[in-house]
Amino acid sequence: MVDIQAYPYLCFVRFDLVEKEFDRQFNIHFDDHIQELADRPGYSTAWRTRELRGGDNEGVMEQEYQQIYAISDPGLFKSSPQDPPPPIMEKEPWRRDIRNWGRVFYRVLSLIEKDARAGRCWARCESNFHGTAAEETRFQSESAQHLKQVLELPGIHRAWQLQHAPHAAQIGPDPAGNYMHLYEADAPENLFDPSLGEDRLPLKAGQEFAGRHFARLLLKAEPRR
Repeated sequence: MVDIQAYPYLCFVRFDLVEKEFDRQFNIHFDDHIQELADRPGYSTAWRTRELRGGDNEGVMEQEYQQIYAISDPGLFKSSPQDPPPPIMEKEPWRRDIRNWGRVFYRVLSLIEKDARAGRCWARCESNFHGTAAEETRFQSESAQHLKQVLELPGIHRAWQLQHAPHAAQIGPDPAGNYMHLYEADAPENLFDPSLGEDRLPLKAGQEFAGRHFARLLLKAEPRR
C-alpha cells in the first residue's frame, strides 16, 4: 500500500486516443512511461486505466485513458502541451491521434486496504460538498467511515478518499466534483447494483452527486528502487 504521508497526492493524466490505428504502439509506450516515472524520486506506485464505456457510468464523460501517479508534490509536473504541437515522427505515430489531454491533482485524505490483491476494475465516484468548515470536516469523517463499510463488500480491495487540489500544473478544467471516492474492485457489480440502479452502500452525508465512472485496470507499476 502507498505511504500517503510520503506521497499525499494522486495525479490523474487523461487523454483520448481518437484513432486506433496505432493503439498497440501507444499502449507499449505508456506502459514503459509509467514505469519510468514510478522509478523517479517523488513518485511511488503508478497505474494505467481505460474507461468502460456505457453501462453504469453517469455524469460528464471523461477521457478514455487515465494514468494515475502517487506523488509527493504536484510541482513534480512541469510540462505542458505545446502550441502548435511538434511534428509527429514515424517512431511515435500514435502522437498524431492523442486529443483532449488534461491533468488534475487530488490530495489523499485516506487510503484503506483489505488485502493485497489487485482489482481489475477502478471505480471513481465524484461528489461536491458545500458547507461550513465544521460541516465539511464532519462530511470527511463520515466519508472515511463509509469507505471502511464499502471495503467489507465482496470484491472490493482498497479505497481512496480524495479532495481536489488546485495547482498551477493542472491542465484543463476542474473536475466535476471536488471530492472523489476511488475504489479498486473485481468488477463494477461489486460496488454498483445494476438491478437497483444505485450503489450497494450509498453514502448520504449531504454531498451532491457529480459522477460515477468505471475503468479497466491496464497496468500497475511499482517503483524498482
